[in-house]
Amino acid sequence: MKPIRINMQYFGPFENETIDFDRVRDSMFLIGGRTGSGKTMIFDAITYALYGTLSTSDRAEGSVRSQFATDDDISSIRLEFEIRGKRYTVERTLSYSKEGRKTPVPPKAVLYDASGEVLEGSINGVKQKVLDILQLNAEQFRQILILPQGEFKRLLTSSSEQKQEILRTLFRTERFVQFEKRLNELKKEKLSESAAVEAKIEGLFNTVSSGGLPEADALLEADYPTFTKRVAAIEEVQTLLEAEKGRMEDGLEENRRALEAGRQDLQQKRENNRRLEELEEIKSQLSALEADRSEIASLEASLEEYRAVKEMEYALKTEDQALRRKAEAEAALSELEAQSKQVTGELDEALGDHAALGEKDALYKKAERWLNSTERFMDDDEISRLDETIGSLNKRKREIGRENDALSQELASIEQTLASEAWDHRRSDQLNQEKFQIDNAISALRQEMEEGRANSRYDEEKARLTEEIEAIDEKREVIESAREEKKKRVKSRFSAADGVHIEHLVQHLEVGRPCPVCQQNVETLPSENEYLSEAEEAELKKFETDLEALLHEKDSKNRRITVIEELLAGKARRDIAALEASLREKQAQRDRLSEEIEADRKKFEHKQELDQEYNKLNRTLGDNRLEENNIQHSLSRAENLASEFKTQSGYERYEDFTASFRKCRQALEDYQRRLRNNEKRQQDCREQKSRLEEKLSHQKDQLKTLNAELEETTPDIDRFTKKTGRDRAYLLSVLERTDAASMEKSIKAFHSKKEVLESRRAALLETVSTRDIQDTGAVEEEIRQLEEKGESLTNERARLMANLEHNRKTSEKMEALIAQHNEELEEIHALVALVDAVSGRNEQKISLERYVLTYYLDRILHIANVRLLEMTNHRYELRRSTSKSSRKTGLDIEVFDFYNNRPRHITSLSGGESFQAALTLALALNEALQQESGGISLDTMLIDEGFGTLDPETLDMAVNTLMELQTHGKMVGIISHVEELKERMENILEVTAVNERSTTNFK
Repeated sequence: MKPIRINMQYFGPFENETIDFDRVRDSMFLIGGRTGSGKTMIFDAITYALYGTLSTSDRAEGSVRSQFATDDDISSIRLEFEIRGKRYTVERTLSYSKEGRKTPVPPKAVLYDASGEVLEGSINGVKQKVLDILQLNAEQFRQILILPQGEFKRLLTSSSEQKQEILRTLFRTERFVQFEKRLNELKKEKLSESAAVEAKIEGLFNTVSSGGLPEADALLEADYPTFTKRVAAIEEVQTLLEAEKGRMEDGLEENRRALEAGRQDLQQKRENNRRLEELEEIKSQLSALEADRSEIASLEASLEEYRAVKEMEYALKTEDQALRRKAEAEAALSELEAQSKQVTGELDEALGDHAALGEKDALYKKAERWLNSTERFMDDDEISRLDETIGSLNKRKREIGRENDALSQELASIEQTLASEAWDHRRSDQLNQEKFQIDNAISALRQEMEEGRANSRYDEEKARLTEEIEAIDEKREVIESAREEKKKRVKSRFSAADGVHIEHLVQHLEVGRPCPVCQQNVETLPSENEYLSEAEEAELKKFETDLEALLHEKDSKNRRITVIEELLAGKARRDIAALEASLREKQAQRDRLSEEIEADRKKFEHKQELDQEYNKLNRTLGDNRLEENNIQHSLSRAENLASEFKTQSGYERYEDFTASFRKCRQALEDYQRRLRNNEKRQQDCREQKSRLEEKLSHQKDQLKTLNAELEETTPDIDRFTKKTGRDRAYLLSVLERTDAASMEKSIKAFHSKKEVLESRRAALLETVSTRDIQDTGAVEEEIRQLEEKGESLTNERARLMANLEHNRKTSEKMEALIAQHNEELEEIHALVALVDAVSGRNEQKISLERYVLTYYLDRILHIANVRLLEMTNHRYELRRSTSKSSRKTGLDIEVFDFYNNRPRHITSLSGGESFQAALTLALALNEALQQESGGISLDTMLIDEGFGTLDPETLDMAVNTLMELQTHGKMVGIISHVEELKERMENILEVTAVNERSTTNFK
């Protein structure tokens, strides 16, 4: 990610400032300026634009809104950036509290692509989209791309637990923790499932039935070490139950044969007894039938009479129905004639009422025309308040006239004041230009004074360094002299460390033969080799170490002198006292000009206030005149409307008109309703009369038809009554009988039953073996005992078979569960081994996440040490601590000092050394993360402070290291007050603060 351009409005000290980073693309630049000018605020703006948070967690969002911003000023940031060849623009506005508003103004965010199309328009949407594009969250961004003030050394000096959180966030190793947690949960689930299966197997075994056999009970109550043994025990129980089942089936077969013989004997005796009883029953039934013979004869006579009358049924019923309908028709005809007469009278009455209503038709039509023409005035608020409206309009017209006179007088007074108090803008511009020139002169004098003081300090430092170099040379001569003297005393001795090699070489040397190393002939061999003592070796080593340290110190001081000479080259010395005098003179001039400018400003502000007041009064006067025209228009319209109302309605007062209108409308509605009712009444009478006439005609035709029917049927009936001696009423009563079918049924049933009984009696007499009843009690008792015995045996056998089937199914279920359990046990053992390995329950005691984090940290330290060894002249190397106190996470960092050949705690480094270590670690972290995550583009690094703790040589190395980054296409930005950096940098973004407001400029 590379920033291209940023605009800050009312953000920190920046009112409306744009920084174009395209000028320093793929370069290193310095951000300079006085303390508090807003350098760090640039980093805050970049971070806030992307993530809605600041570059450090110590500052709140509300603290970065400009102090000079008013409630109407919006604090916003617009950042254009490039990543992987694509450009995006993000805009954010800050939340802020506004006077008179209970809740703060909410923040806003928008993300655009290169064409200006909106990609996201919400706070959360922009946040997620930026995360997708950069593939870094705010914490990662601060740790890798922006190294804020106060957090630069965080990774270096943090505790092992803190490093774990940092690296976990950067390398997203939380997934390994979640993986471990899920494995543990899965392990618990599998163990729980396994225990449930074991409990299920145990429960199934407990349900196995012994069938009440003692041998089977003993087998089931025994203890078995494995589930397989329990299945075998079930098989033995099944064998015992099968044997018992065979014995029961033999007993059942024997009982069945005895029961079958007894039942056959009993059946024969019962059948003979039943036939004898049936013969007695038939005899009694035949006697009863003979007693009913006279009643049956009577029924046969009644049935014969019914059949004769039944033949005349149609004629009798037809005559009877025709007579009833004729009487009904004659009564209906009389009723219709009376109704027709009544309807005719009502129609005549309705025609008379209609003629009376027609006489008033002209009067009501005139009233209807008046109502239609004046209806629009009814319920009209404007008409009802016309008098009130006209009065209020005239009143307001007079008030506006008085207000306009007063406004005209005020305007004339302000015009006179403006004419008397003239303000010259050219004079104001001249004063400001003179003050600007004097400010520039003062800045130049201060810069010359600062340069003069700096040059003096450089001269003093150079002289001091020269003296220190001469002292170093004297010390070096003393040490070299002592070293040479020591070497002369021990020149024939060897180092004890070389003793083993020398003795080994001597063993392979022979006088007169060539040396295997130098190929020279060996002339003599030493009889005994002498070696240096430990004290002598330590003394010689100290000489070398002291000389190397002095040489290193001298080289460092010489490089510093060279830098000072380069800084002083071509610079003239200035008189500081003369510069201070000139500065005081310029400051006095500036103070006088400031007073004149202030007086001119107050005069200008007074003129602006008068202009504003004049414009306000002028606008008010214009508004009044516009309102006056509107009132005149409304007044004319109201008067015309009043005239129109009086002309058309004929009334002066609106209340009189409305009362008359309602009364007239009610009378018209009553008239129209009576007219409609009369017309409807006439229509109803005509329709009713027409229907009555149709019914009268229909009734007359029906009477004629009925008379014809009677003439056809009456002679036949008269002849039948004469023949039978019965009248019409009796004949009809015979037809109404409903028991003819039952009589016929009873007669048939009597004869049929008698025939059946006589036939059955003859058949039974032929089949009985004896005429005496036989006793069946003894046989029944024997059969009952056999049945009870058979039922008992059957129940026992069924229970036994149910136990066998239950045990078989239980055994099958247990075998299936045991097979499943064995398979699951293999999986559980493998899972437990995996959980132990991932959780750190192993020989190394290292969890999966810890292993991954130590791998990443080792990679970072390896990359960092390449630069750190070079920057510290191969003295320091960062290492991961392996001490017992670091075993909790294994992420503590220690520094190995090659000069002392031992590790040191990281806090023992000096300020400059700590900065070197932190810088190389930050660069390594940046590089390692980019190697690990190919989707992350880390093309920028912004560093805030830290360079002031470095000596010139180390500063030079640090700058060279950062410059090396820019050769690889990175943009590197540094905030620092170190003067040497300004002289080394080609690109400087200077932040200048004036009266709480800051501006920026690339030099």
